Amino acid sequence: MHLGSQPELHPTLVEERVLASVPQVRACLVVSARLRGRVQTDVLLDLQPGVDPDDDHESAVRAALTESEAATLRRVFVLGADRDEPEGGLDHHRALIREQQIAEMAGARLPGVGPGADPVPVPAERLPVEFAGDGAGSAGLAWGQHEIWQSMTRQGNWLPLGGWRPLDPGTGVEEVADELAYLHSRFPSMRTLLHVDADGALRQELSASGSTHLEVYDADPGPEAADRLAGAISDHYQRLPYDLRTEWPVRMAVVRQGGEATRMAVVMHHLALDGGGAEIMMRDVAVRASTPPAGLQQLEQARWQSSPAGRRHSDRALRHFAEILRAMPTPTFPPSGDPRRPRYWSAEFVSPALRPALAALGERTGADPARVLHAVYAIALAHVTGVHPVLFRPVIGNRFRQQLADVVCHTAQAGVVLLDVADGTVEDVIERAGPAAMNAFKHGYFDPVQLNALIEEIGRERGAELDVASFFNDRRGTPTATPSTTPTNPAAATATSTTTADDYAKARTASEFRWVERRNDPVERLFLHVDDSPETVTLTIEADTRALSPSQIEAVVREMEEVAVAAAIQPGLSTRITAG
Repeated sequence: MHLGSQPELHPTLVEERVLASVPQVRACLVVSARLRGRVQTDVLLDLQPGVDPDDDHESAVRAALTESEAATLRRVFVLGADRDEPEGGLDHHRALIREQQIAEMAGARLPGVGPGADPVPVPAERLPVEFAGDGAGSAGLAWGQHEIWQSMTRQGNWLPLGGWRPLDPGTGVEEVADELAYLHSRFPSMRTLLHVDADGALRQELSASGSTHLEVYDADPGPEAADRLAGAISDHYQRLPYDLRTEWPVRMAVVRQGGEATRMAVVMHHLALDGGGAEIMMRDVAVRASTPPAGLQQLEQARWQSSPAGRRHSDRALRHFAEILRAMPTPTFPPSGDPRRPRYWSAEFVSPALRPALAALGERTGADPARVLHAVYAIALAHVTGVHPVLFRPVIGNRFRQQLADVVCHTAQAGVVLLDVADGTVEDVIERAGPAAMNAFKHGYFDPVQLNALIEEIGRERGAELDVASFFNDRRGTPTATPSTTPTNPAAATATSTTTADDYAKARTASEFRWVERRNDPVERLFLHVDDSPETVTLTIEADTRALSPSQIEAVVREMEEVAVAAAIQPGLSTRITAG
């Protein structure tokens, strides 16, 4: 890897300038590296005692840089806030931190989510686990892997998946160790490590065999003690940095009480699997499937994707992206007017009214749930931002593609939708959402590196920054059957029954909005996750307060409920948006 910087960037001189011009900083470390043909710079700050870590230190640092230096800036870290503060101070560990930071900038070593656990759970023993499976070799990252890896490096953490759960009475520790061995042996993605080439490019290395360990923790008697310890282990696993070059993708532990395993904690990094892959993995684990895994495994995917057929497929998908990039409005998000520190806020909105309203619109129009939700979301977002047509990127599972249906790895990618919401009714927008959603799914399988280059190219053509970091993740499953008994909420009845305006009004009084987290670690500009239960829809929204103010973040989800309910009650409801 070639360390260094552009000719005008000298890390030591930059450090001196930051210290001289930013008095709230007592120590500074500038790390710069040329990765994948581009210079990237991280600045790590050790603040003076009493300085608020949530102040806008990034702006102060940028003011101390030249224009060319600022153009290379990737992130500003605050030690003790964004990451653990090293014992002995930044200067004492300068060489080690530089080495770790270069690995993080390359995406091979990533921080966890939030500060480290305190106190750190200590295992009673670490049980060795050997494994072996079919297949071995090396390849570049497959498209889905590369896309999530870009998210991991943008957001500065390894996006953990997993948690903890209780185990059946009588479960032995050895049974859990056998499950860990099964995971590694059956699924190639669980036997894969990363290798960083000299230019910063990543390659995946699949091993035919290896060894790991199961951590065993002893808890005091009682279910509450077991729950507390399992939760602490899960939190520790998720917060601990991950070195994807040396650590297998699975961290697993058991809580032992009276010689039995009573709780299990399992956490995996997102490069190894997506939500669809997790479902397949759990299905196979439950029955200990022994037939060979179906479909294209990740090395085979990477090789096909780099073949002439794969390149042609990606080129066709990116022609669709290009049409949208040339037509999309800019900016996607006008400055919010109320940026905050911490910069990134997330919230949760649970709506008993949204589920039946969406169902009623689907029944009236004959549209599938995705189309209805896309339309309601686009109208709400246009109301809040004033920007339309509305661009967003739905997460595409890609498992409707036959060769990816049963593969346990990361295949999901984000498509793109540009939806016209002006001069019509809600039903009109639902109809327009049909071909837009279909095209998003059809073209949601492409080379992310090519897309990055295309965004830059068309941005230069248009003389504008093309911001496409607006994501939409519909995680709803197949609607559950409505029970024969009367629902708790009258509006939660099926769409075939008569749901009155009073029913919707009563259901809306039970809607709950709450702020979940405020953080300096970046998320995307906007990310909406949608989940359902038998009687509610839950919207989890994460946003950059420079793009959406806190009041706008709340307004987006509340406006989705408002649009859906109003349109369910009144057919032919205008979107209240005009072209131009």
